[in-house]
Amino acid sequence: MSKVLCFPDLHGRKFWRETLSNNIDKVDKVIFLGDYLDPYPEEIMKTPELMECKDFYDSYNLLKMLNDIVSLKKNEPDKYILLCGNHSCSYIWSKFKAASRTDYKNWELYHKFFSENLKYFNLVWIEDDVIFSHAGISEGWADDFLYSSMKYDEGAELEKSSVVFETARVLKDTPLKNFNKYYIDSISHISHYRGGDQFYGSCEWADLREHIDINNSIKEIVPKGEDEIYQVFGHTQLKEPLINNKWACLDCRKGFIIDTLTHEINGC
Repeated sequence: MSKVLCFPDLHGRKFWRETLSNNIDKVDKVIFLGDYLDPYPEEIMKTPELMECKDFYDSYNLLKMLNDIVSLKKNEPDKYILLCGNHSCSYIWSKFKAASRTDYKNWELYHKFFSENLKYFNLVWIEDDVIFSHAGISEGWADDFLYSSMKYDEGAELEKSSVVFETARVLKDTPLKNFNKYYIDSISHISHYRGGDQFYGSCEWADLREHIDINNSIKEIVPKGEDEIYQVFGHTQLKEPLINNKWACLDCRKGFIIDTLTHEINGC
């Protein structure tokens, strides 16, 4: 069992700093769910005091934020887990489908930073039976991903008792520097919910609606997901967190403390 302090999408926001300072002694691990860069211009204009950056192209302060976060990982590698979101992957691999608001002016700077610090980042993390990723792993995408893995990674041993958990395990245990073109293509998949042409969005791109039984009214959320595992993700921005017995979508500009045994989640 672990107590985890989890931070959803930052996008240049500074809420994580005070929350981390106030709660670091209460938790066993700290997990960032990715998307550190590409702030929303309207947030910079309306609430500049809440932002790390002075404007969208403020690479100096955004890189300082990234350096501060990576320094935490370097100093306590077992306590801090840094995940990549789609807005991170678009600066790591040039063939990854660009996210909205990708900063092409500073792309080379950010690409250099991620390339030099790639070993400190993961795509997915597993703590007990809880899977942490940027956008959540759907069964449909997991099936497709495992098929590609088995087809192109000779010698890979895949236990498909749970396609979601097995996909998470493979991605967790594969260093980002070892991602081949099939992995990069798979995590680039975008469904029609986000304007893509794939049946399923990846763990970097899945829309919240891909984790819901769409035969039911959105007013009565019926979550999809495998039994005996629990997922925590962000990516789909909400006013308040959406938490149920299958997963928690936490992208609402604040941190959360999660008990990985009971799945109790409390905002900070």
